[in-house]
Amino acid sequence: MSTLKVTNLQKLDGSTFPVGKIGQVVQTVFTTKIASTSTSFTDITGCNVSITPTSTSSKVLINFVGMFGSGQNNTDNFYQILRGSTVLQVPQGIRIDDIACNRSYTTCLLDSPSSTSEVTYKVQFKCEANEVFINRDNSNNQEGFTTLTVSEVLA
Repeated sequence: MSTLKVTNLQKLDGSTFPVGKIGQVVQTVFTTKIASTSTSFTDITGCNVSITPTSTSSKVLINFVGMFGSGQNNTDNFYQILRGSTVLQVPQGIRIDDIACNRSYTTCLLDSPSSTSEVTYKVQFKCEANEVFINRDNSNNQEGFTTLTVSEVLA
């Protein structure tokens, strides 16, 4: 086994390699029970966070964990994450085969807002049929919680 120890790494042009460090971290823990019958994407009110990057070269690491359920078996519901009004990924499917069972869904994204102004990230959902739930079951009992965490990755 070999060990490589260095004090500094330099590129051939003399510049240094960027080392990402986590700056600020902002999180919302969302426990409100919500149901929606909308077949169009709707904001999950209260499931949003704002962060102000310190540099235009900063990235934002987004971690979302949501507890979803459905009012009808075998339906395809969806959620998506946005920066402001910009959708950051293809809508994620929420497939519920049994209305008695909620499921946790996770998304991790790295965004480049290229801004030093406040940036807001939010989550939306929609249903295919009947209802889609967050943080509750089909009997309106509290089930789990949802988190949306954003971390500034410094350049």
